[in-house]
Amino acid sequence: MKETKNIYKIYAAWEFERERQDLEAQSQKGWQLIKGGLFRNKFAFDDSVEYRYALDFNQDIDDPARYRATFAEQGWEYLNSTFHGWHYFRKVYDPSAPEEEYQIYTDTVSGKEMADRWRRIARILGVTELVLGIVFLGMNFLHPAVSGICLNLTCVLLGLLLTFSTRWIGRSDRRGIPGRMLIPIFVLFVTALVFGGFRMKGFRTQTEYIVPEEDSAWQCQFNVKLPDIYTLNVSVDAPKDVRIVIVKESPGQESYGAAYDTLPLYYTAEGTQIEQTSYLFLTPGTYSIYTRYLPGAEPGQTGQFEYRLD
Repeated sequence: MKETKNIYKIYAAWEFERERQDLEAQSQKGWQLIKGGLFRNKFAFDDSVEYRYALDFNQDIDDPARYRATFAEQGWEYLNSTFHGWHYFRKVYDPSAPEEEYQIYTDTVSGKEMADRWRRIARILGVTELVLGIVFLGMNFLHPAVSGICLNLTCVLLGLLLTFSTRWIGRSDRRGIPGRMLIPIFVLFVTALVFGGFRMKGFRTQTEYIVPEEDSAWQCQFNVKLPDIYTLNVSVDAPKDVRIVIVKESPGQESYGAAYDTLPLYYTAEGTQIEQTSYLFLTPGTYSIYTRYLPGAEPGQTGQFEYRLD
């Protein structure tokens, strides 16, 4: 039998009472906590003793030694602290002792102060996340992308969860929102990282196009790794009408025309300075942007073209 084990579990900050109960359930089975953490609790097997546990949230400790000594005076053994302000303590369980012996806050004022500490922080973080998520989600309409949408939805959901969960902090009659509510937030966040890290990096090219002696087209080419919404900015300064089209190449085809899957035509520009932004949902593959002068352009005429894809 293993002497140590790890249990990975997500607890929302307001679920410290449920975490404490789970730790004590493990202690009854002989598994004693030796290190508490944000997502992982580490246990060592010892069925000769049973513990009761206490969790204290405090980010403003001026004298850590005195803080721990205060708990030690009440019989609590200090285990460890997490980077975000949670402190784990344990005390040997004696069935003959009154239940008040295993409560770190025996008066209403102290318990309320602890709840108010977390409620204040949760409310500030929740409102901040909610506002930032809504603002940046609105900005996605100007520059849409799967990674950005997922990340901003993560902020909105996390903000809502933190803001509305504060009403249950410090209340003993309800357990609050389950920690599993964090799972969709985690999934959205991971999706944002994947798409943000592996989608095609943008490109920018600027060229001068000269009308050839024979009918042909100038092209630039790029590859897409992940399906996403891409933004194409086109800037044209041409003396005659020009047509710009983007196509996705089909395997084994090498010529411009019906052999390609043609995406919607962007526009036919008259001989002036024109700028246009288009939003495209592109799937993985190789794409080409073709630039063609329409009939009427004479050989040797030049135009300036710029393409930027993000």
